[in-house]
Amino acid sequence: MSIELREKELVGGKRKRELIAVYIPKEKKVALEAWAASEERSVSWIVAKLIDRALCSRQQQEGSDNDN
Repeated sequence: MSIELREKELVGGKRKRELIAVYIPKEKKVALEAWAASEERSVSWIVAKLIDRALCSRQQQEGSDNDN
């Protein structure tokens, strides 16, 4: 899997956002597109939410690991 990270410029007073390009198998892309369509969301929104959940989960795990 390859990942590309690129910083977007500040536009119209909006916050800066980062762009990550990820290469995935076609069947996973199709599955993400179907999921996004079923929820009337973009693939980008679905993936951003999945990343948020994964990072929160990891932070909770790290917190509980530090408690031991």
